Amino acid sequence: MSTRQRLPRKKHPYLNTAKAVMLVLTAVYPLFMTCMTGAGIYYNRSSYGSAFANYGLLLILAGVLMVSGAVLCLFRKSIANLFSLFCTSTGLIMCLAILSKLVKRAKSNGWHGSGVYENVSASSLFQSRLLPCIFPAGLAVVIALCQYFSYDLGEERREKKRRRTAEENAPAASIIDD
Repeated sequence: MSTRQRLPRKKHPYLNTAKAVMLVLTAVYPLFMTCMTGAGIYYNRSSYGSAFANYGLLLILAGVLMVSGAVLCLFRKSIANLFSLFCTSTGLIMCLAILSKLVKRAKSNGWHGSGVYENVSASSLFQSRLLPCIFPAGLAVVIALCQYFSYDLGEERREKKRRRTAEENAPAASIIDD
């Protein structure tokens, strides 16, 4: 019976810095801006209509997916990094698709902000709140890819494969006693 030895991990200060920046940006843009924009749209659904209210719910879902993708890329496990790629990219694609529909609807109806934002078009408000989600999502994807293809995790995967093939190719116990 062999004991499993862990390989020494390399220090990655740039990756840790990128993770810290990504977490701050994720807290501001996908978590706060995207979810709050979706919540505002859904809260005022009587003014916009039911189809537009669904955009609000989808924006909240997109924000939650991007946040979960950012949290999953903090872990150094291969499966977590793969899920992170899926969640982050799905959330970003949903957010950008809904943003294009929101901007199209706001421009066609000539919506403007109210209160302090009275002279600002609603389409530019949507864009300024939702487009910066590209940065934390991009960072999450880059971090997840760097971790997935890192030397340390690659060695762990290769070692698991070697052990699995050694177990499969081990000689079978004798069925007949001599």
